[in-house]
Amino acid sequence: MDPIQLKSGAALAVSIAPFAAGKHLLKTVARELSTVDFNLDLKSFDSLSEKDVNVLKNVAFQVIGSDAIEAAIMKCAEKCLYNGERIISTTFESEETRPDYLPVAWEVMKANLRPFLTGLDLSSSTKSKPNSNAPESATT
Repeated sequence: MDPIQLKSGAALAVSIAPFAAGKHLLKTVARELSTVDFNLDLKSFDSLSEKDVNVLKNVAFQVIGSDAIEAAIMKCAEKCLYNGERIISTTFESEETRPDYLPVAWEVMKANLRPFLTGLDLSSSTKSKPNSNAPESATT
């Protein structure tokens, strides 16, 4: 992947982690998010209600506050480069690099979850089924 320019000016090169690490991240995120009530009424992102904002806040805090998700993200980040250096446990130790921690974690998480989710066809699960009493169309 092409390097991502972070707001700080740092360069992030994200690489996809091995399948096992990515799958572990997927399962960890799913497990953590199963504890959040996703009762959203999103007709459009332009009209988020206070309740919707609270749900999104709860999701963000659940992800940020999870040690299990953090460990899974850091395992996936081992193949990524931050300013040309491999990401390790001390990469964000300095005060100068800490502001990049959450943006890096977000990019690593997105890159490693995307391959699992792109194969899903959720549109078929939301389409209504035809009424069984409805006459079938004749095709000849």
